Amino acid sequence: MNLQDIQAFVAVAETGSVNRAAARLNLTQPAATRRIQNFEAAIGDAPLFNRAVKPAVLTALGNHVLEHCRRVLTAVAELQACTTSAADPAGDLKAGIAHGLGEMVLTTPLDALHRAFPRIKLQISSNWSAGLIEDVRSGALDCAVGLLTDAHTLPPGLAGIALGVERIVIVGPVKSPAKRNRYRLRDLSGQGWFLNPPGCGCRAALMKAFDRLQLPIRVAAEVFGEDLQLALLAHSGGLGLVPRRQFEQSPHRNVLRVLDVLDFTLPAVVTLIRNVAPGRFDPAIALLAGELKAKLA
Repeated sequence: MNLQDIQAFVAVAETGSVNRAAARLNLTQPAATRRIQNFEAAIGDAPLFNRAVKPAVLTALGNHVLEHCRRVLTAVAELQACTTSAADPAGDLKAGIAHGLGEMVLTTPLDALHRAFPRIKLQISSNWSAGLIEDVRSGALDCAVGLLTDAHTLPPGLAGIALGVERIVIVGPVKSPAKRNRYRLRDLSGQGWFLNPPGCGCRAALMKAFDRLQLPIRVAAEVFGEDLQLALLAHSGGLGLVPRRQFEQSPHRNVLRVLDVLDFTLPAVVTLIRNVAPGRFDPAIALLAGELKAKLA
């Protein structure tokens, strides 16, 4: 029985697709298929997948074998980690960052990572937090820094390290014709909103709050990225939804203000997401978590 064949079986079982498993393992689709065939032959050609349905699903035996295979891979990862954690890890560390967090979070921590682990090459991508969770789960990312709200849950096999609390705030122009000290969502339902496109968890939370109160919300524009939203709000008015820290660092903060909305609060936690199983990049990920926590303190 080959360890690579076990990895292929687990990848197909977890991603639900040979094509996605191949991408996770950096293989061609035929190569991934051969590994699955080899694994099934090694255990006596017992049916691990029900291929009568599309996509194929695990049989009862397949689910049982999957749990054993996961324990094997965890044990191998622990063995590798205990022999390499004190050494100088090398290779491509694939990290993800939530939209709206990149520049304000990663600059100084990345400098520290480069100094401590010069043989690591970082590959950084950006996504919504829900997408980052899935990418870490599937193995497409080694770790990610997400902005998690109560709507986000981590699946089994993933761990979250809380790095700092971030408040998501509603922002509008200082010179508002209806300026007041406190608002309710009802007071804001007629305003034009500049929001991220669908997929943003913060936008979804705002929409849910308006729906709960049976209030309409007018989206004036879908604008990708809070920096651009703040620039447009400063120029043309309207309302936006951004991390408090990002607003405070914006060059437009002098002509904008945070609105005190009594019936809408959206706390979020900046969270480092990683696999529970040990890996060769553990020292680097631990350093990154410590540096991020210090910066967000």
